[in-house]
Amino acid sequence: MKPAISHVSKGLALLGLIGSVLSPSLSVAQDVADAKKEIASSEKAGQNSQQRINSLDDQAQKLLNEYRQIKAEADQLNLYNRQMTRIVGNQEEELASLDRQINEIERTERGILPLMSRMLDNLQQFVELDTPFLPKERATRVALLRDLMTRADVTISEKFRRVLEAYQVEVDYGRNIEAYRGQLDNTSYDFLRIGRVALYRLTNDGQQAWVWSQKKKDWLSLDQAYMRDLRKALKVAQQTAAPELLNLPLPTAAKS
Repeated sequence: MKPAISHVSKGLALLGLIGSVLSPSLSVAQDVADAKKEIASSEKAGQNSQQRINSLDDQAQKLLNEYRQIKAEADQLNLYNRQMTRIVGNQEEELASLDRQINEIERTERGILPLMSRMLDNLQQFVELDTPFLPKERATRVALLRDLMTRADVTISEKFRRVLEAYQVEVDYGRNIEAYRGQLDNTSYDFLRIGRVALYRLTNDGQQAWVWSQKKKDWLSLDQAYMRDLRKALKVAQQTAAPELLNLPLPTAAKS
């Protein structure tokens, strides 16, 4: 029986030796497995971290783009505000200038309306005292101007222009000659005006003539010796004959 016990003891000893040899190998395998798990966990954590970093980077880039856009809009708005400030400033200056001009116009109107009234009074008096040529036409011109002064639809500048125009017409009368047919005491005559130097009246048949005496305010009969030159002068004024040197009587040389 002893030998059997010995074999059993040897067997147990051998198993123990095998167990002692296998035990470190199993520990290393477990460590490797744990290391792999740790590495896998670390990689997964790293991937998650990278995803979070990528996400944060995308958000940061998006925020940066939004910031740049907002800043550009703010810069543009500031520029617009500065431009509008200058525009508003210029408009305020223009409004102030317009206010001054309106005040000046009002003062000018208060001064120019009485001036035009006096000018028309003087013009009417001048026409009435002047040599009596085109009396109806000239009196009508003054009357129309007086009516024009009361119209609200005509500007002050236009009224003043028309008054000056009437004065210019009167000035031009003294620089030209004119022939026209008109009525006097219900009788038709041919009239010849030489500037403002002389005014002649001829019968339509050209057989009798008169000259206006501004001193006597009357028509003075002319001698038949002047009739030929007067008829020629009438044709020259009517532009039906060429100009030539003519001998015409002046009012101071007419018969008294």
